[in-house]
Amino acid sequence: MASQDDIRENAQKELFGVSDYSDTGRSSGYTPDGRKNVGGKEFRIEFKTKPQYGISKGKRVKKTGFSTARQFGNKKVEDWREQVDVFVFSEFEGVDFNGNFTQHVALSFDDLYPIIEDKVLKPYNEGRAPSKRSAGYYGMREFEEEVLPLLGHLSREDIKRLTHTIEVGTSLNDPKFTWKALVEHGTMIESEEDLNVFCERLLSRWGD
Repeated sequence: MASQDDIRENAQKELFGVSDYSDTGRSSGYTPDGRKNVGGKEFRIEFKTKPQYGISKGKRVKKTGFSTARQFGNKKVEDWREQVDVFVFSEFEGVDFNGNFTQHVALSFDDLYPIIEDKVLKPYNEGRAPSKRSAGYYGMREFEEEVLPLLGHLSREDIKRLTHTIEVGTSLNDPKFTWKALVEHGTMIESEEDLNVFCERLLSRWGD
């Protein structure tokens, strides 16, 4: 049985005329969700969805943020930079998916980068200062600049292990991208034709 994520993603693909990226399903490494040929260029596409409403304390409330990815750090950012040409974020009607979408926004990686920088890379690199609610944590850049130079007594293998531990610890668990920010940086689309036009404009931009 297909998961709800797959059902929503397949509905997006059908709406925008996007093919599966892989015929073999999900791999152990990152792959985009789909592919689409426009103007002789294959565009690699990542889809995200969110409900129009959520339930909080038994009440229906407006849902403003899109889930992104677990362990979201520099590696995921580079995966997206290197492997995705277009991101499509779609809001669906109600709380549970009924097949109807309300609105969609498309972004290139360059469009999305200011949001990634604010929501992912800044806390990943800079960490968080201690507060009454949290002991705080080191960021990756802080670790590299302030701690790594003090570890000369460790073996190369141990430094590699410790660095990987910090990378995992500083990666964010599903940071949310708000609809408001996505619309501010992206392009509203409604149809396959709109997505084609968006891709054509990217081709023009890349050709400059």
